[in-house]
Amino acid sequence: MLSVLLPLPHAYVPLVTFDGAASTTHKFTTESDPVMGGRSTSSWHLTKDAAGTPIGRFSGVCRIVPSLRAPGFVFALTGSPLLSSFPDASAEDGLLLKLKNAAGNVTDGYKFAFCDSRINPYRCQFGTFKADLKLAPASAAAAPQTLFVPWSRFSDKWSPATGEHTAEQPPKPSSLASITQLQVWVEGVAGEFALDVYEVGAGKASDLDGAPPAVSQTAAALAA
Repeated sequence: MLSVLLPLPHAYVPLVTFDGAASTTHKFTTESDPVMGGRSTSSWHLTKDAAGTPIGRFSGVCRIVPSLRAPGFVFALTGSPLLSSFPDASAEDGLLLKLKNAAGNVTDGYKFAFCDSRINPYRCQFGTFKADLKLAPASAAAAPQTLFVPWSRFSDKWSPATGEHTAEQPPKPSSLASITQLQVWVEGVAGEFALDVYEVGAGKASDLDGAPPAVSQTAAALAA
């Protein structure tokens, strides 16, 4: 009798949550534009939304750098790449980000990035894979939105002055299998901001339509 091996069902891969799960809990810190007299400020703290859902809130002000006469940058990042680790995301098509633009006047300056190096600090600041985020205008009353950002939107070739891509060079599977740090940026725009982060994961575009994941109940909540 012949037996047929069926393909495994797709499984959403949670990377960061704020529900206390040990495998997806990561401490975030913030960095601002210290070079060239930057004056931007930012903070990260854990809180809950109006419904009592635990979230991480990234907030602050991205200001003009006087010596450059251009906006600076701020970003929130997970712990040291030397110590942090994330699941293999190489079988997925991109990142799923559940976010809410909660306050301020920043809409177009949000970016998300990840590092694939454990021992190169330069790469984890100036050589990360970075992509623009398209968020709705800020509203405290709005529901969070879930974004699917395919790997093809990420590149590790970008301007340190603006964060905009200088060439399109998306990550290879080896980079997606060795993620060591996640980052949320406000860059290239001046203004106040407050971004609520609910969850970060890797998956397929179909997860946005509520496709049932194989093993993660977290994905169902993300796609809802």
